[in-house]
This record gives sequence, C-alpha cells and structure tokens, in this order.
Amino acid sequence: MTAPLRGRLSLLFWMVAPFTLLVDMALRQFGPPQPQTADELTAATMVWLVVVPAVIGSLGQLAVAHLLMRPASPPRVALDAAFAAWPLYLGALLLSAIPTGLAAIALVLPGIYVTGRFFLSVPLALAGSERTPIGLLRQSWEITGPAAWPIFGFLLMALLAVVGLSLVAGGVGAAIGSVFNLFGAKVLGSFVAQLVPAIAAAFVAIGSAALASYLYQRLV
Repeated sequence: MTAPLRGRLSLLFWMVAPFTLLVDMALRQFGPPQPQTADELTAATMVWLVVVPAVIGSLGQLAVAHLLMRPASPPRVALDAAFAAWPLYLGALLLSAIPTGLAAIALVLPGIYVTGRFFLSVPLALAGSERTPIGLLRQSWEITGPAAWPIFGFLLMALLAVVGLSLVAGGVGAAIGSVFNLFGAKVLGSFVAQLVPAIAAAFVAIGSAALASYLYQRLV
C-alpha cells in the first residue's frame, strides 16, 4: 500500500493542500470558534467546521486518488478528473451521510462499518462506471461485501490513529506557538499553532484517499 506513496508524497501534499490545509487555516482564522461544550455545537457551526471542509476537501482526495490509480497522469489531468467526478461524488456523499449518521448516532461502531461499505466512493467516482450517486453507493456496498469486516477493523484502527495524530498535532502546535509568544511574536505563534493541525489534516486526507485507492485496486 505504501509503494505508490514513495517519492510522491510531496506532490500529493501540494495537490491536496489547497483543498484541505488552506481551507482549515481559513476556517480557524475567520470561521466560528471551535465548540468547547455541547451547547456550543450548533447547526451553523457544524456546517462551517464539518460540512464545508468535507465538501472542499473531497476535491483534493479525488485528485490524490486519481494520481495513485494512474501514476503516469500529470497533476493537471488529475485535477480535471477530480472536478469532473466531484458532482457525482458529492451526491453520493450526501446520500451516504444519512445512513452513516444514523448508524453513528446509534453507536459509533455501526457508523464505522457503514462508512467502510461506502469507502470506495472516491475511486468509483473517478472510474466512471456509475453515473448516479445511488449507483455509486450500491456498487461500493457490493464490492466491499467480501472484505467488510477487515475493512471495518482497519478503519477502526485508522480512526484511533487519526484521533491520536490530531491530539499530538494540536499539542505540538500549541507548544511551538507558546514559544513564539514568549518572545513577543504572538501573531506568528498563533499562526504556527493553527498550521501544525492543518498540516496533519492534509496528511489524513492523503491517507484516506490512498487507502480507498488501494482497496479499490485489490477488490475490483
């Protein structure tokens, strides 16, 4: 799985960064503050902090997946393919949010299972074998059936890793920012404190697209 990433990680990072890192930084700077309690978690906050990054970030994931599945493609072709597949994938993302959200509300683990069954939506949208969001989700569900539980286990471990990475990145960013603050560079300290978690989020997006591409190539 790591072979396609070797020597291309910098390219993939700069491919996904405009759709993840820059969006994350902009929302941290100009968007609503991060909710500290359940009462602060409003619908508007969810839209800005969850929906907007997911929608825009999906473009970067589509471009990364295209490059991993077609290594000979130049970045511009990958971006063109991402924009072409974007409407179809967004439709599938919207539809999958309903069963995935309901399963996650019931219990976290069923939500992860349903996410795994729809996990091939990114590479399938690029493949062009389905023309409707429902068809895309149905095909992903069918393909992942034989490997549903291994995918579930892998996603569970990946989720724990992402949570750990986010905590570490947030801590590192805050620590480095505090050092700059001690020397009176508060603006730079605030920038660094926001930059480190945003970089981590970009690599998470790359990892998600890479895993989906790998599973697609193994199962299809």
